[in-house]
Amino acid sequence: MHISLLDIVFPAACIVCDIKPKPLCRTCVPIASVSELQGFDFPVLAGFRHEGAIEKIIAGYKDQQLVSLEKPLGELVAEVLKEVGPSQFSAIITPARNQKNYRKRGFDPANRLVKRAIRGLAKPPKVISLSSTRKLEDQRRLGRLERARNVAASMRLDSKLSGPVVLFDDVLTTGSTLREMARACRAAGVEVGASCVLAERISIF
Repeated sequence: MHISLLDIVFPAACIVCDIKPKPLCRTCVPIASVSELQGFDFPVLAGFRHEGAIEKIIAGYKDQQLVSLEKPLGELVAEVLKEVGPSQFSAIITPARNQKNYRKRGFDPANRLVKRAIRGLAKPPKVISLSSTRKLEDQRRLGRLERARNVAASMRLDSKLSGPVVLFDDVLTTGSTLREMARACRAAGVEVGASCVLAERISIF
């Protein structure tokens, strides 16, 4: 792996193994194993269980704002999206922003990762974030029922689309966000053709 002068002067430690000088060693990049999740009325594919290396990488990107991890994460998202053939859909839909988290991070993780993932596609679909209809609490602090109540009827699709869409979120815990995304699209008269998440977390709530 190429090492730049910046890496030598200010070496970073790998988010997974804590060895310098890269924020993510090539050997620490996990391999996706795409599987279909049950319990939804639309197809849901997940690339990983939210544990081990992928959990550390996602946390480093979202919570520590390590934007250098965006490229490898985007490549992993591309592997998951490849299973549904994103170019055949009119758009990839990402969740409405949690404004508090957005102000803290300065970016929208799911939206950014999808845009990175579809670079190079001959016919890239649009990437559209849903709009918020009201303020949301941080889902990470909530249990299963609280999550469902928190996101219920909280999103809206403002764009006019002529074909089916793919839903994407970075991490799935209870599925509340993904179900609300599907409801918002269907309310706008848009078919949900497929959905993908980078990692599935088994809820303990």
